[in-house]
Amino acid sequence: MQVVDGHPSQVYGGAVDYRGIITIEPGKRSGKPVIRGLRITVDDVLSYLAAGMTAEQIVADFPPLTTEDVLAVVAYATALGPRELGLRPGIELDNIEGLLDRVEGPDHR
Repeated sequence: MQVVDGHPSQVYGGAVDYRGIITIEPGKRSGKPVIRGLRITVDDVLSYLAAGMTAEQIVADFPPLTTEDVLAVVAYATALGPRELGLRPGIELDNIEGLLDRVEGPDHR
């Protein structure tokens, strides 16, 4: 297992490595982690997943995003954990398998 920024780098669904996808830019979205420099935050995508959206629905609603981006968000969130992410209230990462099911489908395991 690799260590990125002092945290274990976990890989999900076809070896998605979030390091090249999740970026932090001080002047963009108040320095929150964003996807590929876009103005879509990790927190945004996690809140959509927590609300029951699938990866396909998220990608359809936000065309710059890809399914790999959504997988990278889940991998990043899992590696850091909710406290370090500073997630907004109501977003729970306790059920990571449920999030992965919405991203990859129930047969990902």
